[in-house]
Amino acid sequence: MNHLAHFHLAAGCEHLVVGALLGDYLKGPLRGTLSPALERGVRLHRRIDALTDTDHGLRALRAGFAGPERRLAGIALDVFLDYLLTRHWRRFATTPLPVFAAEVCATLDRHRDCLPPPARRQAGRIVEHALLLRYGEAAIIDGTLEHLGTRLGRSEAMRSTVARAWERIDEIEAVFLALYPRLQAVAAAAEFRGGFSAG
Repeated sequence: MNHLAHFHLAAGCEHLVVGALLGDYLKGPLRGTLSPALERGVRLHRRIDALTDTDHGLRALRAGFAGPERRLAGIALDVFLDYLLTRHWRRFATTPLPVFAAEVCATLDRHRDCLPPPARRQAGRIVEHALLLRYGEAAIIDGTLEHLGTRLGRSEAMRSTVARAWERIDEIEAVFLALYPRLQAVAAAAEFRGGFSAG
């Protein structure tokens, strides 16, 4: 899952939302350097990632990419799942996407001082480019993955991976629609929600 899905699954608690971003930047064991609420957010992020990594439907999709594309398929599929979440937003969310995006951006801004520099820069990009509102645009999906491919030194392979993903968008959509309700159930569990308010 990419940013929009992680934020949506963390919705309802500011600290889970912040932890959803931190989860991309903190590696290794959590040693109590964060508040318990933020650590819950990071653990939720990691649980979501683990479930998507092992999901049978997504594993089958990844296996359908050949050669160099297979190594990039997981990255591409994460971003495509955000695209599909925007397409099916009203099925999975009660808050309109523009309102939700504004709330997340305000949360990130309030907590920006606790973010390490790479996470702070990413939060700035999310806000500046209104990315949470724009993951439903094919051009944003293509541009995001082109940027990632360039960073990885694999631009050509990423372009072919993205082209293959668009060819298989109906398959990806079916897997997403089966998977996302399960992720919502995990995110609602008491181990992540218990004892913390929306603030």
